[in-house]
Amino acid sequence: MREVLSFLEKQGKYHTPNVIKRCLKILDINFPSQKVILVTGTNGKGTTCVTLQTLLIASGKNVGFFSSPHIVKVNERIKFNGIDISDEDFSRIFKIIHEKLSNFCLSFFEYLTLIAAYYFYFEKQIDFAIFEIGLGGTLDATNAIDHDISVITRLGIEHENILGKNLKSIAKNKFGIIRKNNIVFHTKFPKEISAVYLESLIKKNARFFEAPKLTHSVRRNKYPEYYISINDIDYKLNLLGKRAVENTSLAVEIFKYLIPNYEKYLSALEYVNWPCRMEKIRYKNRDIFLSGDHNPQGVQSLLEILKNFEFENVYFVVGICSDKNSDQMVEILNSIKNSHICLTETPVKTLPVEDYSEKVKSVAEFSSKCPIAVLRQAAEKAKDNDLIVVTGSLYLTGLIKKAVL
Repeated sequence: MREVLSFLEKQGKYHTPNVIKRCLKILDINFPSQKVILVTGTNGKGTTCVTLQTLLIASGKNVGFFSSPHIVKVNERIKFNGIDISDEDFSRIFKIIHEKLSNFCLSFFEYLTLIAAYYFYFEKQIDFAIFEIGLGGTLDATNAIDHDISVITRLGIEHENILGKNLKSIAKNKFGIIRKNNIVFHTKFPKEISAVYLESLIKKNARFFEAPKLTHSVRRNKYPEYYISINDIDYKLNLLGKRAVENTSLAVEIFKYLIPNYEKYLSALEYVNWPCRMEKIRYKNRDIFLSGDHNPQGVQSLLEILKNFEFENVYFVVGICSDKNSDQMVEILNSIKNSHICLTETPVKTLPVEDYSEKVKSVAEFSSKCPIAVLRQAAEKAKDNDLIVVTGSLYLTGLIKKAVL
């Protein structure tokens, strides 16, 4: 497994979905399109996917799920019925694919996409395969796989150097997953992209279904608990925040379309597990929350969640990737009363602590290149009624989770 990962991490070239389609044909992978669900968006892709996976498994369906990035181990990206692919299966399937496709010089993500597709198609009897887009939509490797259902979660500004500088161009790229006659499930679109929406609808004869805004309530225990109301019945969520409610609504809407007696299985919402999304771990005999918010919209969602927590001070251990809007993200975090910014670095694509803007560095209480050193400092300074949250990057939360647990 180590040798396979060492090889994959050196691969950098990306191809168009048409090339990946050729690869799928060589591998003789031909999913029935009605079994495939492709999910894109800016925020909430993973949460929507894992919620849908949980509900489908609860209803007795066999489900493959391909996601990115991983938190601790690459196997997390490829799941069957919620269980990670084994090292043995991963390595064996990689060798089969590499033997047949070595002349294509595929990228890390493209190999993973094909390993997942091979695993689901040949080795597991799936009822549904959920593929989460890696980046954008139009040119993503997963978009090579035929699918009847396209899903679009909340849209926002991201990866401007690749997807475009405004919301309309970003939306257009993500709308590239919509095939002719697709069923499209989505959250409410911003007004700026209504023209893109209508253009896709007319050209592709797709049917669009907007997820309803569900009523939710927050009940206080030691920490807040979120409930949603569906047909006058309250269901507890394992995930926190208004954004989790929104993503749950989208997943339920898809589930309702796929499973006629869907209401029988909604209690499974309490068991949705998505690591590093306000996940609670223990460190130095206190609770630490891991929240891998990696763009301004995600950080804003974190603030909404924290409004329902009771604390005197909040210590943010923050590491941000170099391609993100660090100034805006830190500004949002610093807007909370009695917040303390503690800067560090991420293990992948990091913004070095010395390269943060002077504005960010001026509000930082302390900083270090070592995330564990910063976490330790925050834990030493925080009092019993204070909160510690690790945020800014999923890579950072994954590193800390692996180091602490």
